[in-house]
Amino acid sequence: MDIALITYWGLPEMTEDDQRLLEPLRARGLRPHVVRWDDPEVEWARYRLALVRTTWDYFLKPVEFLAWLERVPPLVDVLNPPGVLRWNSHKSYLLELAGKGVPVTPTALCPRGRAASLPALVAERGWGEVVVKPAVSGGGRLTRRFEPARLADEGQAHLDAVLAEGDALVQPFLPALHEGGERSYIFFDGVFSHAVVRARTMEAEGGTLPDGVALAPRADEVALSERVLAATPGRTLYARVDVATGPEGTPLLQELEVIEPRLFFGASEGASARFADALVRYLSR
Repeated sequence: MDIALITYWGLPEMTEDDQRLLEPLRARGLRPHVVRWDDPEVEWARYRLALVRTTWDYFLKPVEFLAWLERVPPLVDVLNPPGVLRWNSHKSYLLELAGKGVPVTPTALCPRGRAASLPALVAERGWGEVVVKPAVSGGGRLTRRFEPARLADEGQAHLDAVLAEGDALVQPFLPALHEGGERSYIFFDGVFSHAVVRARTMEAEGGTLPDGVALAPRADEVALSERVLAATPGRTLYARVDVATGPEGTPLLQELEVIEPRLFFGASEGASARFADALVRYLSR
């Protein structure tokens, strides 16, 4: 059974971490092929499945990516399901989940084409230091943090620049996220697999995002992650729930990653085998 592992031009062989999938997939009778999502020469109908993995430029070409999600499914099954990918591609899903009672980092959505005053927005919500970022983005692109004294000049200029491209999000800065890192809970076919802690960096602060370090899961954060997945509009083969600590010490959803997240197979023994088993179960249903 031939399956396509979907990547982009910048990672023609995927990441070293994702390469850990190849042998477990082959051991289960699957023939994985690494394929670029926007390669016009790909014959999608030859594959049983297109498994989205490292499409790390989708947010730079969102129109093209969403068009790909319309064009390819009649030819080949896509995982995660296209409807879930479309929903997750715009971070307004955070507001939808909050409306369903999921504890989420407080989020304000600023639509493109509508004037927004950053100082007024922050004052209205009683926030202090804030983070401004695009609603369609990844890898910390155009994500910046602003102290109260910088809201009216640098902060407003950055918000205006983001809004010139598309919708923007404003969130209160959570010190615990910066100091202790972000915890990521990874699920395969709805079943918890492993957790890691990641250092959180922003574009303006420089630095790199290192490999995740294995984390002993916290029961309250696993429970939050399960609530998030239960509220997600569709079944997921893979999901990474990024959790932060709120001001009162309770866990909050920072982001749900179901398009192209790093899954940190190397941080947990047997993780790639668990993923392959989940994929075989998924395909058999």
